[in-house]
Amino acid sequence: MKVSEIMNKEVHTIFSNTTMRVVNRTMQKYSLGYLFVVNEKKEVEGVITYTDLFRLVLPSYQKVMEEGLLWLSPEVIENQAHDLMNKSVKEFMKKKVISIHPDEMVFKAGAEMIANSIKQIPVVENNKLVGVISFHDILWELLMINK
Repeated sequence: MKVSEIMNKEVHTIFSNTTMRVVNRTMQKYSLGYLFVVNEKKEVEGVITYTDLFRLVLPSYQKVMEEGLLWLSPEVIENQAHDLMNKSVKEFMKKKVISIHPDEMVFKAGAEMIANSIKQIPVVENNKLVGVISFHDILWELLMINK
């Protein structure tokens, strides 16, 4: 089975100058765990995930241990979040994005997800974003085949 047969063609995207506030609101509004960052030509430039946002707002265990209890103050964390929301996504997005062609086999997409610890892959044809495939899509299809 080809990626094009089960990929989702409706993909929410943002531009690299989008503020993190808009990123957060967009993810909340559409219940998304990620957004692909594209340019005007729909070429993928990066990705930002809800996990990325979480890590940006809350300190790591190592940082808390190194810098002390200051990080455990709600005011410090709120200030960190406030400062973050006014910055653009280009400062935080992952720029190395693994993509897949719509004619590739679904199992290759799944293998890429496992190998790279990611949950979705942008589907790119002629350097343009044409869809997305997720591990949910693959699993759902596999379960339906065996029904």
